[in-house]
Amino acid sequence: MVGLSRGVLVAALTVAAGCSATDGLIYGVDASTGVDRGRSADGAPSDRGPTGERGPLVALDRPATGDAGEMGGDATTGDDGAVGGDGGAVGDGGSAADGSVATPCGPREVCSDGLDNNCDGRIDEDCVCLPGTTSTCYEGPPSRAGVGVCNLGTQRCEGDGEFGRWGACAGSGQPQPVRCGEGRDFACTGVIDEGCACAAGATRPCYGGPMGTSGVGTCRGGTQSCSVSKGVAAWSACEGEVTPAPDQCDGVDRDCDGDVLTGCGCTVGTSRGCYAGPMGTAGVGTCREGASRCVAGAGALGAEWGPCAGEVLPAMNLCDGIDRACTAMPAEGCECTAGATRPCYSGAAGTRGVGACRDGAQACAVAGGRSMWAAACAGEALPAAAEVCGNGVDDNCNGAVDEGCGGTLTCPGNQSVPAGSAISLTAMGVGLRNVSWTLVSSPAGGAGSVVWAPAPPTALTERFTPFIVGDYVLRVSGTDVAGRVITCMFTVTALPHGLRVQLSWNGAGDVDLHVHNASNTAWFNGDDCYYGNLRPAWGAVLDFDNTSTVGPENTRLDAPAVGSSYVVGVHNYARAQGRVATVQIFCGSTTSTTPTGTYMSRAFTLGGSGNCANNDFWRVARVTMTSATTCTITPLNTYTTGSGACGSL
Repeated sequence: MVGLSRGVLVAALTVAAGCSATDGLIYGVDASTGVDRGRSADGAPSDRGPTGERGPLVALDRPATGDAGEMGGDATTGDDGAVGGDGGAVGDGGSAADGSVATPCGPREVCSDGLDNNCDGRIDEDCVCLPGTTSTCYEGPPSRAGVGVCNLGTQRCEGDGEFGRWGACAGSGQPQPVRCGEGRDFACTGVIDEGCACAAGATRPCYGGPMGTSGVGTCRGGTQSCSVSKGVAAWSACEGEVTPAPDQCDGVDRDCDGDVLTGCGCTVGTSRGCYAGPMGTAGVGTCREGASRCVAGAGALGAEWGPCAGEVLPAMNLCDGIDRACTAMPAEGCECTAGATRPCYSGAAGTRGVGACRDGAQACAVAGGRSMWAAACAGEALPAAAEVCGNGVDDNCNGAVDEGCGGTLTCPGNQSVPAGSAISLTAMGVGLRNVSWTLVSSPAGGAGSVVWAPAPPTALTERFTPFIVGDYVLRVSGTDVAGRVITCMFTVTALPHGLRVQLSWNGAGDVDLHVHNASNTAWFNGDDCYYGNLRPAWGAVLDFDNTSTVGPENTRLDAPAVGSSYVVGVHNYARAQGRVATVQIFCGSTTSTTPTGTYMSRAFTLGGSGNCANNDFWRVARVTMTSATTCTITPLNTYTTGSGACGSL
């Protein structure tokens, strides 16, 4: 039987078994071409390569129609030499919608086609074959065989006799769940990515806005991309599209209706002139237009004109030449200009500008947008009721100075005052000018120590303070209207009180007075009243320190304690070599200017200068107060140096 095809072999086996060709054993003659498409005796298919890959298996090994083979029987031969038949496993020969042959389950198995024709889960069961041969097969629905991932499997003829039976179909593919985007027919229907929304990597234009808005204003279409996730393909969101949004009143059509100002009162950022004043006043006087700026509404919805900024509206005039009312009449209702003044005079005719009479000034007063001259004439000088004698002025403004006046001057009587205290002195003068006070004579050193207030003394009343005990002769002078100088003189006596010590010397040099409270401490400390301690706590006062010539220096203790002792000293501080000092001591209050004691030094020597140098220090006397008005003076009249005085009393 070598060389026989699988179809011829099967036909022979069928006849030998007493079966007809219509009993389901179909061998491989193509009814349309007459070509034997069965298996060769060595098991290899006669019309395909060793891999067994080909189109749908149902197109192989059996006629396209009918169930007759090459061999006789009751089959009829067609016009093209193919054997006709009464039908085969494909029924009426129709095709499925996916392009595969629609092969419904039949009542019998068709041998040699490698398919499970009767759908019992077995392929070519009960069909004989040559042991050891192989053939392609498919164990799924016949319509899927060889389509997409449903690849064909392989069957082997098994048995150890002359004929065998076909074994199980191994390696055939089955439909799988579709995995989109891989470009494969997983359902074995002839359709790639069946059921997928799109192909992976594909793009398409998209737009989600209302119809007719794309391409208008800012609205633009976008792009969708096909992406696959977990085997499911889907179009992405529409990227890059711009859909309608509310207009922002900035000249851009965001709602894509062709109108850039939908719902807008103005364009944001623009400005316009504005003015709330009366018509015709803008630009007149100080009045000016302002500017209103277009601003976005709340939430950037809509726009409206903002407040009018910078406008200047009519205001009340201030009568200062500026038209604030914006009427082009800045002086309307104004008698005068604000801040202005004018001369005025309310005195009798003929007196203006004569003698003491002078103009005043009226100020312009503004109120309620109007102005007028003030009623008062400020600062004017009117005629006096009578002439003031002695002032050299035409007080009544009649052209005559001090008419009817005669010059008189009366000095105050002789006065006395405690030395160091001030006294008020008043001279009576009529018709005088150029009044002056002159110190005619004074006690030694007194002229340089008096104090006048006011100074210089040119008033009819003066305060006079003498410090040195003694008599002061004063002269008062004045000139009357006739030019005559009138004078008078009187005496002020400065009286001693308490304890008073006065120092003078007979030339240039710096000689210092010291009064010590005799508390057994050295000189030049807190117990010593001197230039370095003018007002010690125990009550003494050094009125002045003369550092150049003659003196005086004066120390006073207005209320010395009864029984207390005080030591008087004199120091040649500097530049007084050869000078002789005089010390006067006054005890108690008295009407006499005679000192209680007067003491003179020898001529001073100078071995240096300063407090504690080798210069003369003269211990003059010890004074002990025996009562409020009396004392005893014990002369000491000893000399040491400044350095010695710094060491002991």
